[in-house]
Amino acid sequence: MSLRLEIPISLAGLAAAQDAAEAWAEGQGVPPRGALRLRLVVEELIANLIEHAAWPGLAPGAAPPAARLDCEWEAGALRLVLRDAAAPFDPLTAPEAAPPSLQDDRVGGLGLALVRRMSTDLAYGRDPGGGNSTRLTLRLT
Repeated sequence: MSLRLEIPISLAGLAAAQDAAEAWAEGQGVPPRGALRLRLVVEELIANLIEHAAWPGLAPGAAPPAARLDCEWEAGALRLVLRDAAAPFDPLTAPEAAPPSLQDDRVGGLGLALVRRMSTDLAYGRDPGGGNSTRLTLRLT
């Protein structure tokens, strides 16, 4: 059984998506560590849309279109596809964030690095109708 979520680009949408993804994973028999990894990856990807995405043609104050997350569990791996209507953004070409130091007071900036490290088969493309399509596998075995 696969999971399909329509995720509003908001903090409430993020929290609901995390809860739904984790509950689905637990129901599929994904080990607890894998369910938590899924929750974290969903958080990082959707938080990046909330914080950083540009939305071409969106009227000021209007809510961006929801993102869609598809997830499958098979052969010890979680396969995810996230589609969104934001301006083109390839997470594979984004520069690596500098590692934080003890003197560093910045918050955030390491989400994509975390997703890259937890993923195998990370791929990016543009959907035929426009929009981003980010595919990744969380291998748990």
